[in-house]
Amino acid sequence: MPLYDLLTGFNLYTWSFSIASAVFCIGIIYRIIGFFRLSIGPQRTGFTTTSRIKAFLLGLSGILVSPVRILHLFKAVILDVVLQLPLMRQNFLKWFMHICIYWGFAGLFFFHALEGYVSEVIFPGYQSTLSPFMFLRNIAGVMVMVGVGIAIYRRKTNFRLKQISKHPDYLAIALLGLIMISGFGLEAAKIISSGVFYDMVEEYGSLDEEELPALKAVWQEEFNVQFPGEVVQITPELMEEGRILNEDNCTVCHSNPKEAFVSYPLSIAMTPVAGFFNRNRLDLLLLNIHFLSCFLGLAYLPFSKFLHILTTPVSLMISGLAGQQIKRDENKATRRVFDLSACTQCGTCTSHCAVGALYEIFDNPWVFPSERVTRIRESAWGRPMDPESRDAFSQGSFICTMCNKCSQLCPAGLDLQDIWKATRDQLEVESLPDPVIRIRELLKKHESKKPGLYTPLVIKPGENPVVESLKKSFQGATFSNCYTCLTCTNSCPVVAVAGETREFGSAPHQVIHALVLGQTELTKDASIVWNCLTCYKCQENCPQGVRITDIFYQLKNIVHHQEFGI
Repeated sequence: MPLYDLLTGFNLYTWSFSIASAVFCIGIIYRIIGFFRLSIGPQRTGFTTTSRIKAFLLGLSGILVSPVRILHLFKAVILDVVLQLPLMRQNFLKWFMHICIYWGFAGLFFFHALEGYVSEVIFPGYQSTLSPFMFLRNIAGVMVMVGVGIAIYRRKTNFRLKQISKHPDYLAIALLGLIMISGFGLEAAKIISSGVFYDMVEEYGSLDEEELPALKAVWQEEFNVQFPGEVVQITPELMEEGRILNEDNCTVCHSNPKEAFVSYPLSIAMTPVAGFFNRNRLDLLLLNIHFLSCFLGLAYLPFSKFLHILTTPVSLMISGLAGQQIKRDENKATRRVFDLSACTQCGTCTSHCAVGALYEIFDNPWVFPSERVTRIRESAWGRPMDPESRDAFSQGSFICTMCNKCSQLCPAGLDLQDIWKATRDQLEVESLPDPVIRIRELLKKHESKKPGLYTPLVIKPGENPVVESLKKSFQGATFSNCYTCLTCTNSCPVVAVAGETREFGSAPHQVIHALVLGQTELTKDASIVWNCLTCYKCQENCPQGVRITDIFYQLKNIVHHQEFGI
């Protein structure tokens, strides 16, 4: 077969679609296997792929046999996936952008790209050139373009989004834009194309040569078809005859293209170059560009942020059913990997991150949650980090206060806090990236000397230099205001996770009360000081204004100075 034939027409469509479909299927299979094979955290070898698949199937069967959980699933699908209400509650403009892109593209995909399997089945007598289908197709295309425009605007004007936007983000936007623009251009070129008109007459028409001028007159004047090099006579009689011929032969498949409210004005704008377009059949070139860009998007989907089109709805359903309370460890491991692929890189977590401002201090992009998600995903899928990058990533990971705000606000329903914890656990296993970790290692040596669960505490009188130092500090001096109301302990996420406050040093109020009593040796070894997430919830909720988190910071610095002389 000649190369020209392979690169044009139906042959080009056939082999390019076959390749794109094959790449898409291989990519999806590869991703699905990875969800059950890869892990994040030190337990990465703890579960087999088989055990994780079994755990997933057990969890799925538990949902399917429970009417209550089915109801919750249906609610999550309607409210979170279809209407995307979590996103709307956060930011209306972002919600509107996503609705436009998501549902506009979904409409084009199902009712246009898959028209042979959807539209023709649902709508009797469906033709893509009939009204209202032309109008609806233009509506869907405009929705996508509006969404793309908002996406570009937000990434150019939003401070945080500008900082985290990368080439793949703009590539995804550009590919969507190319698909939409080529689609509108193709429809406009087909409207003015005399070649399309003659192909239609030859394939479907049964007109005599004497009747053809009348039909051409109507299609030129009312449908904006251009006949370069031909002089089409226009008379009232000829137009009347043409309308009758059009009614008898064409209206079953063709409505007036004026209903394509974007493509038709575009075809009018193309009229001055219609001769060049028609002589060279550039409508066929635009057709090739359009379906090749669509096939490129199809092949690119499993390996890009486009994957969230499939994974984010599933993540939202999981979040709607289980939240952050998945029971089986195997499913937790699977969800971590899956959540990484469900991330849309929308920047919500970064925009609301409590420590995001530290980026300007450290010049470390991994301070941002969205950037850490990207890096963790790349590492999980086999892209290693060099030592310098690993140090920077460790810094960004341990700066995180684990306040869980990112998980609470994530419009994709990701359990980010679980990912952060697993990542930090792995970093602790592989290296000592933080002074806190080094202090913990030293404190383990004194574990046997610590008071046991039921061991009475001995109060040692006398002046204490640490207490005196704290009293001289604006932040530290506030500890004497504590009257042990337990508000700090009740609001502490570390205590909530551990669920144990009987052992001294496991709760914030115990440390503050020990300082009041002058027992600084006890506070130095207190687990809550070194496990503190610095989320500031205790400090923010304290009715007495005790600067609890700041006091913990000072205690850490004092101990670090004592141990290392720094």
